[in-house]
Amino acid sequence: MARLLPPQLFFLLTLVVIIHPSYGLKHLKGIALVDEVCRHTSHNEYCVDTIIPKPPLSGERIASTTLGWAQIKALEAGTIIASLLNDSSSILPVAKNPLQAKELLQICWDSNMNTMEDLWIASSLLYNKIINPMIARLYHAANTTRVCQDGLKGTSFTALAAKIEDIIKLCEICVVSTNFFVNGAH
Repeated sequence: MARLLPPQLFFLLTLVVIIHPSYGLKHLKGIALVDEVCRHTSHNEYCVDTIIPKPPLSGERIASTTLGWAQIKALEAGTIIASLLNDSSSILPVAKNPLQAKELLQICWDSNMNTMEDLWIASSLLYNKIINPMIARLYHAANTTRVCQDGLKGTSFTALAAKIEDIIKLCEICVVSTNFFVNGAH
């Protein structure tokens, strides 16, 4: 079972992200803003390669775009999981133990359903600018997704693993970019 962040660590990480001094940089525009947001993530290269929101670029637009992409990746992951669960013959080439693989896929299905709920609620909260609960939902979505990610380690479900990893990265990017627009950067 995956380890979720203890509440104390979650709040400490949130505070560090929120009060980091570079979030007050009002002079950042366009690609410089993207670079600055990405520099504060643990997946800098992925972030820079992924973020291409429509102009005008802002922290809020980056947050909205990455949250939308996380939702899309969660839908794609759900489609992959459903396909694998519904077609036992598709599991055989990638699983040494098909029964164990089905159990893992059911865990991934359940965690993905929870993740999608969190992402849709986070989207509504972002739209209404209710930020702290939105950030909590994003952390919960990422931690719930890690349950599936941990189970997939050592399996051959590479397409699913890639979608799961993307969801986690996009949740982090969304939190970081949200803090840019909440703290007055844009």
